[in-house]
Order: sequence, then structure tokens, then C-alpha cells
Amino acid sequence: MKRGLVVIAAGLIALTGAGCAAPTSRDNTSTPVAVAPERQAQALRERAATFWAARMEDDDKTQWELLEPRGKGRVSPQEYASERKGVRYLGYKIEEALIEGYFATVKVRVLFQPILQRAASIPAQTVLLDDRWVRIAGTWYRQLDDRQAPRREP
Repeated sequence: MKRGLVVIAAGLIALTGAGCAAPTSRDNTSTPVAVAPERQAQALRERAATFWAARMEDDDKTQWELLEPRGKGRVSPQEYASERKGVRYLGYKIEEALIEGYFATVKVRVLFQPILQRAASIPAQTVLLDDRWVRIAGTWYRQLDDRQAPRREP
């Protein structure tokens, strides 16, 4: 009995590994077809570029749509949008996408300028960010930075 469970568990692990997708053959077999890692990385880079382009344009709606479901449940669209009002984003460059199963880190070089209330201006700065993403049902979503989550009393 235990030996049969081990074989079943090993089969489930193999089927749920990274890169599995729905079958695409015409004979309707249930054998999963692996998605090429370079296709996954390209899809991730495209989603990250869409997110950062939206951030540069102050398009809070598009940023919100790319947020993971867990994040959408923790912050409202208004709370999410209010977190970014002190910075102007001037440019970005997607440098690298590192995928580990269902999670990924996108290295993004961001050019930004803090916005001050006073008349003094701060020069633009560049930083290399680790932008975290998660794949859910084959689609990449940006992970909510826990610093963005509201601190509510229980």
C-alpha cells in the first residue's frame, strides 16, 4: 500500500512541476505538454514591461489588473494607488527574468525622481530592483509588496 502511494505522489509531483500546460494534441490525450522555459520567461518579461510602462504613465488601473489575487484582497485600488504619489518614474529597463517554479524575480533598472512638496528638486536616480512575480493558472502576476498592505488592527 505504501509503495503505491509513493508512486502516485511521485507522479503528482512530476505533473505539477514548472512548465506544465494543458494538452494541445488533437487526440485529446491527458498527457501534459511542457511549455518552453524561454516562452515562460518572454511572457514574464512582457507582463513586467506592461506593468512598468503603466507605472510610468500613472495608469493605476493597469497596475492593479497585473497584481496577484492575494494582493487585490489585501489592498483596495485606492490604497494601492496612493502608495506611489511621491515618485515620478522616468524610465525602466527589464534586465533579467529568473524563474523558479511558480515564482520569479525580474531585475528591473528604474530611473525615478522623488517629488517634494517644497520648491527644491532632487535629481533623478537609478536603482536596480528585484520585482517579484507569481504564476497562477499559467499567467504571471506581480506580487504585492507587503509594505503596501494596510496595517489594520484586529
